[in-house]
Amino acid sequence: MRSNYKRIAWIVAIVIFGLIVRWGFQNVVELIFTKMTPKQYIYSSVNFITTGLVVLIWIGIVSKSEYTPSKLPWLIFLAFEPFIGLLLFLTFGRSFRNTRRYFKHPLIKDGLYLTNEVNTNFNDQALKDIDTEITDIYKVAYNSTKHKVNLNNTSVEVINNGTDKFNFLEADLQGAKKFILMQYYIIKTDTTGVRIFDILAQKAKEGIEVILMYDPIGSVFLNKRVLKKLRIAGVKIVAVDKVYFGFFNSKINYRNHRKMTIIDSRVAYTGGMNLGDEYQNINSKYGIWRDTHLKVKGLSINSLTALFFRDYYYATSIFIEDKKYYQAKAVKVDGLVQVIPSGPEFSNPPIRNVYVKMINNAKKSIKIMTPYLALDNEIITSLIIASNSGVDVNIIIPGVPDKKSVYQVTESFVKELLDANISIYKYTKGFCHAKVFIVDDNIASCGTYNFDNRSARINCELTMLLYNQGVNSLVLDFDSDILVSEKINKKLWDKRGLLDKIIDGVFNLFSPLV
Repeated sequence: MRSNYKRIAWIVAIVIFGLIVRWGFQNVVELIFTKMTPKQYIYSSVNFITTGLVVLIWIGIVSKSEYTPSKLPWLIFLAFEPFIGLLLFLTFGRSFRNTRRYFKHPLIKDGLYLTNEVNTNFNDQALKDIDTEITDIYKVAYNSTKHKVNLNNTSVEVINNGTDKFNFLEADLQGAKKFILMQYYIIKTDTTGVRIFDILAQKAKEGIEVILMYDPIGSVFLNKRVLKKLRIAGVKIVAVDKVYFGFFNSKINYRNHRKMTIIDSRVAYTGGMNLGDEYQNINSKYGIWRDTHLKVKGLSINSLTALFFRDYYYATSIFIEDKKYYQAKAVKVDGLVQVIPSGPEFSNPPIRNVYVKMINNAKKSIKIMTPYLALDNEIITSLIIASNSGVDVNIIIPGVPDKKSVYQVTESFVKELLDANISIYKYTKGFCHAKVFIVDDNIASCGTYNFDNRSARINCELTMLLYNQGVNSLVLDFDSDILVSEKINKKLWDKRGLLDKIIDGVFNLFSPLV
């Protein structure tokens, strides 16, 4: 079925174009030859203008070669309800690479912001001595993003609960001597948030440079009075893509989902945890909140710093490349570590492409923990091929959803995966928010990236690609999590009612937009 997706999209597109032309002709006839009251004339004129815009948008959608599956939902919207479809498309459907803010910030693309990072030479003997199937994966990431592959100079510690993460973070923030760079998708002014903000204010008053960057949509319930106090204390606060009016504003769709903290080039944090109580299981509505974060030391911190200032440049139009922020020192440990960003500025999604390569290279096992599952054709085909070739594929999804509609999309993929002998588990202790991907227990990815199309193509994301660093801990955590997860029974799933299957089909159809 998925192999015919493109053909079906074109057939539907042609039918829709015929309907749009018919509507347009009908409106022209009414305007010219029908006697109408002023009210009827205005109504018919609006219909005519809407139809004209829909025709133009239809031509624009179909003529673009990029990502065919995402076209079909928009064509359906525009066919069945042109006015609402037009409103939704102008808000959520326009390409980021056609926006003014993309062209105003040329340094965000092609790795041009990496002015303090040296190139990676894959002909270096130390890299050539590593299994080529491993280095080939890193080549895909490097050629897509230009982020340096760090060999034997970066240590990664896996943190599998919020209590430890925030205890470590607070201690390192207290020890800051030069600067603190902090970025979150969600920051809350709850108990956890206030504790961190108090430290930031204290360090700013001591004369230490503190920059706090956040996403205004993710942090929509942030208490502005708290931010004002931080500013007064000397903290520089930057909101990425503020949205004052949502309609016809594509900013509302393209959000920055990255989370990272960098302290004095000495230590950095990144992963799935935002800044809020639920990550420490305080007042969690979903049972146990299971998440994973990474504590990083070594030269990969410079890559995280460059990515932070890439986002700062995008938000402020000020490009900072001062070498004082790039003073990370090598840590002598074995392993490869690479920062991989992803975002709407890339025509080909880097993290998704790296994942396809990892799946295709798998020989024994694939382990995935993700809060959301909305797979594109390439990922799901690669997983099915891997399973059919004898690779043991296990996926853990939440047992308790945080967003019911998005969870419905996740469940809409279950049958196709089960049919391919892929094992799917529901985390029974609560909500798993960790974003972990492990292949053959020796190479892994952990960061902010979910297994959905929004992470692949719409949101700004980051992950750490790990080999011999942190991988063993991620494997142990996954194996422990699977013991407290319930395996979905294929026979019982197949026996679900017709209504459930119809709902799955509808949500699956619109999964390219999720």
